[in-house]
Amino acid sequence: MLDYLIQNGNIEEKDGLQVTWYHSANNKSEMEQALKSAAMVLEADVNVEGHNTINETNIPIMAHPPNIYSDNTLQQWLDSVLKTKKGIKLDFKSIQSVEPSLEILRIRNQSGINRPVWLNADILHGPNVPPFWPLFPEATISPGWKVQYFAFTPNATYSRAMVEEMYEIIRDVPQRVTFPVLAVMVKRAWPHFSWLLSQSPRFSLTLWQGKENPTVNDLLFVRDNTHPQRVYYDIYEPVLSHFKEAWGLKTANLGS
Repeated sequence: MLDYLIQNGNIEEKDGLQVTWYHSANNKSEMEQALKSAAMVLEADVNVEGHNTINETNIPIMAHPPNIYSDNTLQQWLDSVLKTKKGIKLDFKSIQSVEPSLEILRIRNQSGINRPVWLNADILHGPNVPPFWPLFPEATISPGWKVQYFAFTPNATYSRAMVEEMYEIIRDVPQRVTFPVLAVMVKRAWPHFSWLLSQSPRFSLTLWQGKENPTVNDLLFVRDNTHPQRVYYDIYEPVLSHFKEAWGLKTANLGS
């Protein structure tokens, strides 16, 4: 992803902090807004039409639950996005959507998908790992954990057992892997994620934000303890700008 964005002139160096994101670019109006935006990577949600109803089909559509219908199929979405230079991140919202979506991607890739594609799914505490690697080995996969954050239990976080379980599932896949981690929980589990990153140069983290804001100090801690190419920051404003400003001041002071 970083190489691609450098080639396009979006970023100047291999640094995940420079990457910008657009979320829920699903139905046609949302997608059109995303395509017109300055965001470098579009994140969109994939389900099957009529999921869990008697009308369920195997047609992948762009919709975030509880929506199970959309005016935009994955095929149509790809037709539009591949005419631009936007990066692609697909978030699978049901196991039923994985296989038909990967088949669409495999067929499209025969004529060349000229950009990185990230495939995201929560695979632990849920269905078994989807078969990403044999069907679409060119993609970066993004296998995550189902998590919830509660303010009244702020010390709850990812355990070493959870991280090791993920590693055992993913250790032999040939692709690059970026693990999505809830940003507000990352610092307390840092020894575990530091260990995970050390297992392969193909591994990276993508810090994502839920309803709770991560602190700037927590983000600075991660930045201080990783290489810029190994962490992406999918963080909302104004926290992201405050973090970048604090990091800029810190590096300026270190250089003086």
